[in-house]
Amino acid sequence: MSDVINLNYRPATYWPESLDQEQLLAKILGESRRSVARKILAEEGFAGLNDFFARETLDDDERKNWGLLHPQCMGGEYLSELELGELEIARISLASTTSDQISIRATHAGKKIRYSVCDEYETEFELAFTESEQPLTLGELIQLIDGSKHPEEECSGGLLVCHWEHMLSWGKGVDAAMDFAWIQSAWYRQLAAHYANVASTWRERNEAEYEAEDEGADDVPLDGSTNEVEPAVAQVLTMTKEVQAR
Repeated sequence: MSDVINLNYRPATYWPESLDQEQLLAKILGESRRSVARKILAEEGFAGLNDFFARETLDDDERKNWGLLHPQCMGGEYLSELELGELEIARISLASTTSDQISIRATHAGKKIRYSVCDEYETEFELAFTESEQPLTLGELIQLIDGSKHPEEECSGGLLVCHWEHMLSWGKGVDAAMDFAWIQSAWYRQLAAHYANVASTWRERNEAEYEAEDEGADDVPLDGSTNEVEPAVAQVLTMTKEVQAR
């Protein structure tokens, strides 16, 4: 049985005097570079981490060369840069060919905190709400995620579950649909667990109808990606020396 989710959890602040490792990694826009940096830190510590992987953003030439290594390396690199005082409180990752990312952000706005959602296509998302007087509780963050939407979105499910619904509507199986989009947060450690519970309920509701399509082990998203994020990261790691030499 899953752990009880504390929906009342609220960070004391989004701007502490010091950040933990995951909060520091959340400043790196590129998802593949973030994953590589996390792996290097786990295996070698800060001594093994170089400027390329630790940097928040890349310039145009670096971004182009990085994307040539693997299409998934582009994921997150085209998000808008974090402004002064702005931070990412959650991120939705898509298993598209270029590993598209959706960033949920908070920033100072006088005595209030303002929230925004951005993707790599300058989409103007319709938000459930845009500000609060203190950091969100986990439950409030979930309300923001589930109550916001892409302006052209026809499927229900807010910012995350809508992608599962899309995959089903396009003929994919339940597992392939859920594997297409997932969420993470350096500020709300139980956010992913909450959506794992949501996924379990969603699966039960849909698996009977889509069971036959879900049995195949070779399901891939219609955009041609393979969902093999970890193999891609492993491939990138083997190319680290080549990148550093550029």
